[in-house]
Amino acid sequence: MSFKRAVGILAILVCGTMAFASGSSDAAATITMWTGYAETLPVFNAAAADYTKEHPNVKFEFSNFTLREEEQKLQIAMSAGAPPDISDLSSQLTQRNAAQGFLDPVPSSYSSWLKQNWEPVYLNALTYNGKAYGIPSIQGFQLLYYNLDDYKAAGITKPPATLNELMENARKLTKYDANGKVTHSGISLRLSGQGSGIAEKFEIFLFANGAAVLEPTGPGKWKAGFNNEAGYTALNFYLNALYKYKVDSFDVQHDEAAFVGGVTSQFNRETYIIGSMKKNAPTRTYGITQAVGDSKRGTNLNVGVLIVPAAAKNRALAWDFIRYASADKYCVQMMRDVGWTCSKKGVDYSSVYAIEPHFQQALDRPKGFQLRPAQASVSWAEVFTNFASALTVAYTDASMMDNKPKIMAWLQAQADAANKVLEKNKEF
Repeated sequence: MSFKRAVGILAILVCGTMAFASGSSDAAATITMWTGYAETLPVFNAAAADYTKEHPNVKFEFSNFTLREEEQKLQIAMSAGAPPDISDLSSQLTQRNAAQGFLDPVPSSYSSWLKQNWEPVYLNALTYNGKAYGIPSIQGFQLLYYNLDDYKAAGITKPPATLNELMENARKLTKYDANGKVTHSGISLRLSGQGSGIAEKFEIFLFANGAAVLEPTGPGKWKAGFNNEAGYTALNFYLNALYKYKVDSFDVQHDEAAFVGGVTSQFNRETYIIGSMKKNAPTRTYGITQAVGDSKRGTNLNVGVLIVPAAAKNRALAWDFIRYASADKYCVQMMRDVGWTCSKKGVDYSSVYAIEPHFQQALDRPKGFQLRPAQASVSWAEVFTNFASALTVAYTDASMMDNKPKIMAWLQAQADAANKVLEKNKEF
């Protein structure tokens, strides 16, 4: 360990927190970390192994769960005062838990380092009352994936740029059996699932016309932003896909499994699909373009955050490891071996681009393309979860298709429900 690092850590010790003066005299400790992204564990295991070489008495215990299970378990553990030392968390849930006093703020000594390595859009997403409550890690933003073999067979020469072009392509790409049942979807839409994801995927179609589930109205204030023409266009796109043009169906495979398995031709998802395709469908050819738009083009930006609970046993150690695991070499490994991209700026990914150019396509955004992070609202999780649940029901109602009065009434009812949640939390 360098003298400079030893002096810095000794200063922390003087402040009453656990730290180290040298690699050989480290106090024994076991850092526990929970993750909802099991695929990222090889990267954290590599960082942990390197960290332990420098701090031989520090050990690590990693536990992985499904994403929703982790969120629920973490909430219970923090409420009970028995959380892990580190966990990943979405930026919106970071805001909520910071407001409830469950999270340890990032050490103030990290402030300059954070500003040097992350753009404001990422840091703002995890800041509450002027304090950062986590360090940005992986990022999720939606991209349109399309099967090049399917495009060629259908005579399609370029990816869509608008919703109309997306639907036109889907109609050319869909395959049916003798009874008219969809056997290969032209587009795979997120129609079911748990948590807020259904609403997040729907929001991509709101962005196409400049709207969002929640729109800011002032500092710390929001209102529902989908009870409008953009909301009608987005919901009717889904209903037309299911019932008029029948380019998707509840009866076919969906999401990642459908695209990787070759039974859908187009779908929106994050960059981890690149890693999944490399592993599970290495010979299938595909292209990537940014999410389509009409008056606007943009995507929701989900900032993955590494947090330290306020009741964690090894807070200083935990923050030190998170910073250590944010080094460029682990970001390169995350992209190369897993498929997620780090949100840290200035990382040289050229070695990855050389073997997998799809990542460069994913990060090549046109001028004016918007990254729209989840609103820094305590109400976010409840609003999106409730809206997602309502959407799953709406997608089953064929009578709403092209029925503007009915769709607008439905959107208004959901907007009223969202605004009530905001009112409850004094955020409307």
